[in-house]
Amino acid sequence: MRAMHYKLLMAGQPTFRVIRETLPQVAYEPGAERGFVLADDSTQNRVKGRYIYTRVSKQSSIDRETLQQKEEPVESLAECRFELDQQKGLAGVEQRRGELNALFEALDAIPEVHVAFEDLNLNLADLLAEVQGAYKKNTIKSLRIKDYLAREHMLASATFKVLEPSDGEKLAERFADQLEAFTLSLKLPDGACALTVTRTGSVRASDDAPDELLLFVKDLLPRFHEAEVETAEVHEPVAARRKRGKK
Repeated sequence: MRAMHYKLLMAGQPTFRVIRETLPQVAYEPGAERGFVLADDSTQNRVKGRYIYTRVSKQSSIDRETLQQKEEPVESLAECRFELDQQKGLAGVEQRRGELNALFEALDAIPEVHVAFEDLNLNLADLLAEVQGAYKKNTIKSLRIKDYLAREHMLASATFKVLEPSDGEKLAERFADQLEAFTLSLKLPDGACALTVTRTGSVRASDDAPDELLLFVKDLLPRFHEAEVETAEVHEPVAARRKRGKK
């Protein structure tokens, strides 16, 4: 299964230029705890590559003397395959969504970088219709719906398998405001593949899904993002306050 996880990349052109110029200077070297390995196809507005860093986990064992359970820290190298697309305003990582946190911390540690990752809030019903319009041979396989009235006075969030293909569009439209994810089966020239998109910007597809499909869906994400309107006080970003305090 191929997986990409995206967030909105909040970084102005000056910050992105600093990122682009700094990452090659902190390239990974054998024996280092962290560093970057940039891809050859990185461009002025898009940086791709791998971020190698040390991950600390805990390993449980039994103490030989006391026979009590103990936990010891274990260090290992982890890999974050990432993409920063300044033109699209997206930060993306492969496989594990948690790698977005590791990537953000690495970028935020650069002194002159003021960057933020913000959650996507996709209009999945409209995005689904756009994918169906581009790939005509498709079937809705499942829909994840939140706050579904399962029984009187009971709400549930669950993934529902669509038994009748002809009902898929009707259900997606009916529960448009509650749609958390959809899974499509697409018939392509080279065979069928599955595609899943979540409201928060995770995109999963079959291992043999073509790159063109994943790029097409990625380009749709900023277009179908809907900012959540809330009345709240505007606070200065924590990262900005922390960096100013270091001066």
